[in-house]
Amino acid sequence: MNRVFTITLLFVFLFCGTARGQLSSGGTPRKIAPLKRATAEVVTMPAVSNEFLMWQSRQIQEEAGGLKPLRFAHTFEVQFSPSTHGSWNLSEDGWHIWQFTIRSEGALSLNLIFERFALPGQARMYLFTSGQQFVSGAFTARNNSESGIFSVSPLPGDELTVQYEIPEHGTSVDDFVITAVNHDFLGILKYVDERRPMGIMAESCNQDVNCAVADRWRAVQNSVCRIMVQGRDLCSGALVNNTAKNAKPYVLTANHCISTSLKANGSLFLFNYESPYCGPLDGDVSHSLSGSKLKATLDSLDFSLVELSTPPPPSFRPYYAGWNRSSIQPDTMASIHHPQGDIKKIAIDYQSPAISSFQSGFLKNGFRKVQRWDAGTTEIGSSGGPLFNSDSQLTGTLSGGAANCANPVNDYFARFDMAWNYRSDSTKQLKYWLDPAKTNPTSLDGKQFNEGENLCGTYTHMRNGDHHELLRMMDTNGVNSGYWSGTNNSGITEVAEKFSLPGRETLRGVSLGIGKIKNDNPNSYLTIKIYDVQGEVISLRTVADTVFLKNFFPDAMNLLEFASAVQPVDTFLVAVNLENIRTGDTVAIYHSLRTDGPENSFFLKRNGSWQDFYSTNPSRYHGNLAMELLACNIGNQNTDTFSTPEPDPAFFYPTVVTSTLHILTKDDIDEHSLFVCNLLGQQVPFYLNRISRRHVEINLRGNTPGIYIVNVGSGAFSARHKILLVRDR
Repeated sequence: MNRVFTITLLFVFLFCGTARGQLSSGGTPRKIAPLKRATAEVVTMPAVSNEFLMWQSRQIQEEAGGLKPLRFAHTFEVQFSPSTHGSWNLSEDGWHIWQFTIRSEGALSLNLIFERFALPGQARMYLFTSGQQFVSGAFTARNNSESGIFSVSPLPGDELTVQYEIPEHGTSVDDFVITAVNHDFLGILKYVDERRPMGIMAESCNQDVNCAVADRWRAVQNSVCRIMVQGRDLCSGALVNNTAKNAKPYVLTANHCISTSLKANGSLFLFNYESPYCGPLDGDVSHSLSGSKLKATLDSLDFSLVELSTPPPPSFRPYYAGWNRSSIQPDTMASIHHPQGDIKKIAIDYQSPAISSFQSGFLKNGFRKVQRWDAGTTEIGSSGGPLFNSDSQLTGTLSGGAANCANPVNDYFARFDMAWNYRSDSTKQLKYWLDPAKTNPTSLDGKQFNEGENLCGTYTHMRNGDHHELLRMMDTNGVNSGYWSGTNNSGITEVAEKFSLPGRETLRGVSLGIGKIKNDNPNSYLTIKIYDVQGEVISLRTVADTVFLKNFFPDAMNLLEFASAVQPVDTFLVAVNLENIRTGDTVAIYHSLRTDGPENSFFLKRNGSWQDFYSTNPSRYHGNLAMELLACNIGNQNTDTFSTPEPDPAFFYPTVVTSTLHILTKDDIDEHSLFVCNLLGQQVPFYLNRISRRHVEINLRGNTPGIYIVNVGSGAFSARHKILLVRDR
């Protein structure tokens, strides 16, 4: 029986959508109808010299007298809107599309600030680089804020296009104005060769926050964030708890970082930017939130308290730091921060700080002075970073100082106890905001407010003493045949990491430490699979994700959040399938190599058979992949045996489709439950062929290549799955 379905069921967009990176609604930009394309407008910013801007930034830093923000971008103030710039076109499906391209020659990345940002219900906005190699969005009405200011994460390179999509061309199309174009002259992104600011990492004496030296402050590290202020400066800050214990997303930082409502509105807050282990592996940058509202600030005590426009979602694993306003000096202090804008680091002083003054413009004795760091240091970019006591309670925020690796002395932190109520004005004190219960406590503990299914954590087998590296394979003639953990000519089609998590956790995503990428073919992709391991039996549970190679960033962790949660058995493999990497393209995942120590957790599928890495490599190395698992419902961890989760009610294959997809189910399929939507939430037509009561074939020919969500069900079950539709080459 063959027939065409054009489903018109009500559908909630967020059900189909997946979001990567800054909070957005996913999807792909609409294509403009070829015969209806107007000439695209490109505006080029005035020429600037990166070398001069770097010199100017150093001069500003020297004149700052020890303050430690990091200037990385030059701002062009502009006024670009759909009514004054760009061009309107029609998409292939009849939507009105506004496109506008901005170029700033030599920029290592570009980011924009929008004002009067008020998108209507169905409108979508995307930002992308040339050829749509990097895409940000879709941004929608859910990104609107009270201030009307919206900041976006930087995109690599010196050119980006803004695409605005609306179903009808109304009489008023100025739903936003671009007011700032920020030209990155240092190289803040991992996407370019100089991915860290000034092409360097934080100084070598800095301690990664996941090293053993930081164990005492392990919980509170998730409170710390990197702040990009108005697209051009970098600072640090921390989420803080309040006496109502209501998870209100207050962030405490320095006044010299955020001193005005405009700066608060235009800031971007990046969480969990850290190495997954005690090593310099660059972190993932997808957990960012745009915008905040200034609540209190005082220049003479150099503090600012802002409230985030969007609370951090459970997958960010937010922790709200406690605080202590006692004037008694603690005997051990630690600061967690982002030096040079780099991954999260920790500096520790095992001596009591001194009460001290800082610069002449600040209050006398308004600071805690760390006289010498025993481990680590601070640098530019660390400004606003919290100072914690040995109980992980916040006692101050970094203003500046002279400390560096060569001489880690004399850093000054604004005193939390003075910021509490030194001034009676609620806009110049912390007490009004952090003590809404009016209990006036001297201290308050930190808290992780998420629980149950929303309590999330990460798991990795990378540990102290490991080094992330890539091991090449050699054939019997000594000729390079690829990588043990990537593309190769030796029959390895999948590499995997073995996890054991007794309990009822659900897997929400995985972060891969990509060590090498060579990508010339746009159709090369990786597939993420989850296998159950029960004794010697390894069986496929589900295909969790499919990602084009072009969307990965080298020498960094790359977080892939699954479209649907997965609940495996206690022991399972998270596998990366390499079979769809096209000839000439290369990808390899970092791994550790150990001659002894912890048991090997690195597995590979070779010539159709699963083998552990230790038994296979001739040097008998133990190892594990640079892989970090994101799991939720971790509060139900236990060591008790529980019933094996039921297999998925539906099995979809192949995951990458040229035209035809097969669906096998455990119960009879209700044809009316079948529908397919793209990531914009639009349902698309398909041809249905029922092979049996529990097996159907759907043909998607005629649809645009891209990612789609397929839904199938019956009275007994409902299942959905993400597929990738590609052109038949």
